[in-house]
Amino acid sequence: MTKYSSEFKVQVVQEYLSGRVSYPTLCAKYSIPSMTPIRRWVKQAQANGLESLQRKRTKVAYSLEQKLSVVDYYQTSGEGVASVAAHFGINASQVAVWAKIFKTEGVAGLRPKPRGRRSTVKHKKPKQAKKLELSEKETYQQEILKLRGELYHTRMERDFLKKLGAVSKSNPPHKKQQ
Repeated sequence: MTKYSSEFKVQVVQEYLSGRVSYPTLCAKYSIPSMTPIRRWVKQAQANGLESLQRKRTKVAYSLEQKLSVVDYYQTSGEGVASVAAHFGINASQVAVWAKIFKTEGVAGLRPKPRGRRSTVKHKKPKQAKKLELSEKETYQQEILKLRGELYHTRMERDFLKKLGAVSKSNPPHKKQQ
């Protein structure tokens, strides 16, 4: 069960978007202990509309391609988890989980898992634990995502070093007086 209803969220966001009320005022008015949920609701509503605040009643199964596009966007955009989640209309914790799984297990970890309980029947020979084998396409996808992430971080480092060089040229070191 959710802490706040969908109607309540829409009401609070509409009140904020009207421009007459601030985050602290809304927190005090509705006895919300922190401004964080209101900010998250407003960001989500601005990115995907007020309908995105409605509680989803069905469980959504995401395909491997959808998961990979979210992880790729997260790695290369420089945005935070909450911004990426609002962009794709999913929960922020889901983005963080997928990014962590991709970092530790790669593309194979993001594959859809078999549903249901494992068989309790004892087999005569113990089977060796199967390591998740990647198909050729998944191997290439994993390599591309890894390289795009590295390229993004390398560009960030380059830009930082350029700015540092420009600042150091404009501010020459001071000479000590004897």
